[in-house]
Formats: sequence, C-alpha cells, structure tokens
Amino acid sequence: MGQVEREFIQREHHRQGDFKAPPFLPRTKTKGLDLERLDGERYLTQEFMQAEWDTIWTKTWQLVTRADDFEEPGSFFVHELGKESFLFVKGDDGEIRGFYNVCQHRGNRLCQAESGILDTFTCPFHGWQWSNDGALKKVAAPELFRQFDSGIPSEELGLQQVKVDFWGGWLWFNMDVDACPLKEYLSDIGAHLETYQFENWQVVDYQTFEWAGNWKHAVDAFNESYHFAALHPDMIEFGEGHDIPIELWGIHSRMLNFNRTVSEVVEDRETMTPLRAHMMGARMQQQGVAHTALAKDVHLREIEHRRSIEDETYLPFKDMNDEQLVHQYHYTFFPNTTFTQTPEGGAIFRYRPHATDPGKCYYDFFIVSYPPPGTVKQERPVHKVHNHENNPDYIKVFDGTFEPVFANVLAQDGSNMATMQAGVASDSFKGMILSEQEVRLRHFHKTIDDFIDGQVDTHHLLPSNHYLERD
Repeated sequence: MGQVEREFIQREHHRQGDFKAPPFLPRTKTKGLDLERLDGERYLTQEFMQAEWDTIWTKTWQLVTRADDFEEPGSFFVHELGKESFLFVKGDDGEIRGFYNVCQHRGNRLCQAESGILDTFTCPFHGWQWSNDGALKKVAAPELFRQFDSGIPSEELGLQQVKVDFWGGWLWFNMDVDACPLKEYLSDIGAHLETYQFENWQVVDYQTFEWAGNWKHAVDAFNESYHFAALHPDMIEFGEGHDIPIELWGIHSRMLNFNRTVSEVVEDRETMTPLRAHMMGARMQQQGVAHTALAKDVHLREIEHRRSIEDETYLPFKDMNDEQLVHQYHYTFFPNTTFTQTPEGGAIFRYRPHATDPGKCYYDFFIVSYPPPGTVKQERPVHKVHNHENNPDYIKVFDGTFEPVFANVLAQDGSNMATMQAGVASDSFKGMILSEQEVRLRHFHKTIDDFIDGQVDTHHLLPSNHYLERD
C-alpha cells in the first residue's frame, strides 16, 4: 500500500450505507492472469481486423450520441463504425430508431450529412425516399422495374434496423438484434456510474482524431497510468500514476486515478509549485476555501469541503463515496468506450477502427459537464475530424473547452500511435511484457481473444465481478 493510499484511508470519512460505486480502497485483489507476452500481429493484419469485425463489432453495444439530441421528429444523427454507416432518427411517433445508412436501390449512402432534421430521407443518386421511421416512401418511376409488376415490396425495401437502447443519457446501438439489453451488458459497473446522474449532463465539446495506429493501441494507452512519469511528466505533479487501484469486472474494467495530490515518485510532494497551484490550488480558492494544505494533501482538504456542503449543492455528493468526490473514476466498457469523471464533469473516450486499414483508427473525445439546474441547453458542438498527419494543435482544437495541460497530454498520446504501430511490426519485436499496472491491457486482449474464439455469449454474459477475489 502506497503513502497516498494510506493517507487517504486514514483521513477519509466513514459513512454508513451502500454506495452504487463500491470504493477502490482498501484494494480488492484481482485474480491473476497469465504472464505470456502479447503478440504484435493482432495490431497489424487484415485477418485479425476481420475477425474483430465478425465477432466483436457486430455483437457489442456502441455509444452514439446524446439522447437529447433528438428533440423533435425528424432529428437525425449519422454515425460511422468501421465499414458501416448508421442513421439514427426520431420518427413522427416519437420513437428513436437506428438503421444501416444504405439506400436499398443501389447501395448508396442514403444520408450524407452528420446531423439535422428531416421528415424524409432522399437518396441523392436516383431520388428514392424513406420516411423517418425507416419505411419506404417513394420509388422513383416504379414502372421501370419489372420486379414491381405485382406491387412494390415496401416491407422488404424498408431500411434495415439495428437495436437501440439508452443509458446515462446516451443513445447506444447493437448490430445484433438478439443481443442482451444494454443495462445487462454494462452490468453492475454500469450501475456504479449512475451515481453521477449522467442524464443531466451536457456535451461541451466533441472532436475526433484520426491516428496512425490500430484502435487497440489507443485503448491500451488510456487503460493504464504506468506511462505517466515518462510520457506525461506534468501529470504526476498533480496526480498519481504510479501504483493505482485497478479492478476487472467481467468483460469490462475500471481504475482510480488520484487527483489533487502529488505522485509518490516525485521527490518534493509538498511544495505548491506554479503548475500545482494552477491545477489544484486555484480550484480550492474558487470554492472559497483557504489553501493551506501541502500539495500532496489537497485532495483530502477538498473531500472535507465537499462533504461539508453536500446538502447545499446540486451535485450528487450525498450519494457518492469519498473517492468519487475528488478522484477520477475511470471505467472502460468493452470494447471501446471509456467514461472518466469527477462529480462536475469529465470526458468520454470512444475508439473506432478504420474501415479498411488496421494501421489507423479514430479517437473520439467528448468533454461533458454537469451544469447547474436551469442552465440553458447548449447547441450541439461543432464536430471536426483532425488527421494526425496534419499535426493539429490540440490546444487550438478545443479552443478553450479543455485545460491546455490535458490537451498536451492528448497530443503526446497521439504522437505515440504511429511509432507503436511501426514498432510492433518489427521483426525484432518478441511481444509485449506487461506489468501489474498494465493488467487492464492483458484483460482487454484476453477478452478480444475470447470473443474471437467464441467463448463469450453476448446474449447471456457472465457475472461481472468474477475476476475479483473476495474474502
């Protein structure tokens, strides 16, 4: 047990009752996984990419967009995943449905805008039309088709549906119409996060980065903090990334990143340097709390303050354990969605494969916040795709919606994608050696292999806590 952890346990408030999110501390031991090297081929080949498509992407639940983006009939949103495009639209009957975004005449992409409001979707090639409930509305010049001599088979020519469901204020979909319900898929760690009341949150920004690496490199990068000291040296000045609590839950996983403290690998953990003051000292002053704590102890002071105002704030402090009041709860839902947040805001990461190239991926970044009651809903953020080859300025990309220190962290992670992809392709590479702080990676890749080998029944999932060793 590290010093940060001991200090936290010693000073944390002992509260009665059950929390939806069980605390990480004291730690619960995770059952050991094998110690074999992780091969590089899985990041490189078309064969592995196709196996993932057939057994994972077409069988798992995928996050799309906020449910409140569909405010009126005809509101639509187009989402790309691999080789497929999907159209989500609110029908005149008020139901939100999802369809493959494909014209049933010649296979053209039907809707070629990302979002908007339409009561009719018209293919720009030949003018065939569909209603916003997916039903065929019009065939241009049907008399030209001998296949329609006995009538147009409207039901057969309707848009092909995908399964949709809702959780946390988000719309999700699954290509497998027989998949288990979304809440069952997210399991009890989905329930952990309901404390945050995501249905009340808003999206502040939404950007996509096309990176020159396989999508699994991106998942790997954000599912461990072991790399902070080397790649993100600023991060360990106001947080812990050395030995953090990690738990595996079925096909999903979670970890706790300590905020408003100083990593144990830093020699001076007490001085309030300019960077530390910027990232955590100013925060306490904004809350009207005199900042007198040592830098490493700021998180303890903030927890005390937040607990003292739990009856006065709209934020759900009363329903949270002490860890949640200040630290970063980082949850990843297999295969490609990460929620990382504190009570007032956070980010959602979504990782998507390229349509044809295993050496590229899309990293979607949503910034979300919990606004005070009565806040006017913001307009949907302008979404842009940024190609890493164009060397985007990550600070300018977010244009004030994201702390510049963190924007630089994303730039550092993005810079690693191409070099990781090239490195694992080397004939000299013998496979990855993973530490205990990278156990989420081993678990993630084991889950991928289990899906590909047919060991996971997505219609009936195993209990999600079977990796935890209980007394």
